Amino acid sequence: MERYAIIGFGCAGCHGARALREHGFTGEIHVYTDTGMAPENPMLTTYVTGGKIPEEAAYPFGTLEELEATLRLSIHAQRVTRVEPRTRTVATTQGDEAKYDKLLLCTGAHAFVPPMEGDKSPHVFTMRTMRDARRLRDRLERGDVRSAVVVGASMVGIKVIELLHQRKIACTLSDMAPHIFPLSAFDSISEEIERRLERAGVGLAFGRGITGLQEQEDGITVCFTDGSRQVCDLAVLCIGTRPSLDYLTPETLETGRGGIRVDTHMATSVPGVYAAGDCVESINIQDGQFQAVGLWANAGRQGDVAGAEMAGASDCYEGNLVHNITHFMGMDFISLGDKRLPGEHIVFAHRQGGLWLEATVGQGRLNCVNILDCERISGIVKGILIKQLRGERCADPLLMEKLRRQGVDEAFIKLVEGNDYD
Repeated sequence: MERYAIIGFGCAGCHGARALREHGFTGEIHVYTDTGMAPENPMLTTYVTGGKIPEEAAYPFGTLEELEATLRLSIHAQRVTRVEPRTRTVATTQGDEAKYDKLLLCTGAHAFVPPMEGDKSPHVFTMRTMRDARRLRDRLERGDVRSAVVVGASMVGIKVIELLHQRKIACTLSDMAPHIFPLSAFDSISEEIERRLERAGVGLAFGRGITGLQEQEDGITVCFTDGSRQVCDLAVLCIGTRPSLDYLTPETLETGRGGIRVDTHMATSVPGVYAAGDCVESINIQDGQFQAVGLWANAGRQGDVAGAEMAGASDCYEGNLVHNITHFMGMDFISLGDKRLPGEHIVFAHRQGGLWLEATVGQGRLNCVNILDCERISGIVKGILIKQLRGERCADPLLMEKLRRQGVDEAFIKLVEGNDYD
């Protein structure tokens, strides 16, 4: 009987196991998880911390016991310390070692904290896992937090700011970048968001990084690169993530800066070894380059493809489209496409108190679109962008009418209908 192993059991790993069974694999599936918990959704951590959803809602696939039974899994609640891809050998902290016919690596990513003074202080927090969410929630529920600094003007950072602001905690958002959402937002959109945040009482400290965190008796001092300091009760670091690959030795698999490189079938550079989720780099469909795009939907789809391929079926992951959608403090921000791609920057008419729409256009098609305050059109615009990448026409009268009803500038509609900016 064939024996497969899945290393890591988040969204991608769970989808991979399910796809294996759905495509007829009847052999053993061994799952290694260092958390001993069911797969969790890291996008929901701030909602748990803020009390918007119950903790169990962050486990969308059910309990570990339910998954073990329904998918006929052998669960190993052990941390994997070493994987030898060519022999498909897995070793754990408990000294166990086993060989498998095929491997699926789904070890995800972890919160990045650069080594610095004070990074282990009890007043310093991260926000990535449910453990992080519980730790911050428990600290806030003590009721004595009056001030906080959030480092990292990211999608996670702004959600942490939101939950702190809702608790009437004086908070500052800092980043070494000059504006919020530096990887996805155009400067003018960032500036509008920043104006609204400042009106709401959120402090902003952009254009300076942090050099250290000095622990105080009842708080922390955040030290910035410009020499300034800010004393607060706690600091939350939302600087970014790094792929969790410490079990691999260099050069055993082809990797890039963002993770393990995979093809459209989620196969790695070593036969019989697949990878999926936040630990991989796959193709950015806009520029054809490898890139890590850590999104829940991507991880699920990648797991589906990997499981199908391992079971002997045929499936294909076309690649990543960079996109971000987030709601915070009464605002919706959507970025579709890769902001780094060159093109003409076009500001479409802003509707007072409503829709803001900007884009970069290159070779007659959309490269990146920013939408502020009209989340309802995001699905339509994403579909248009993908159709343009495939060379398909986008002039669906019903969709264009939906855009008009939401107040979208006629110039934008003409652009996607007829490529006026060729």
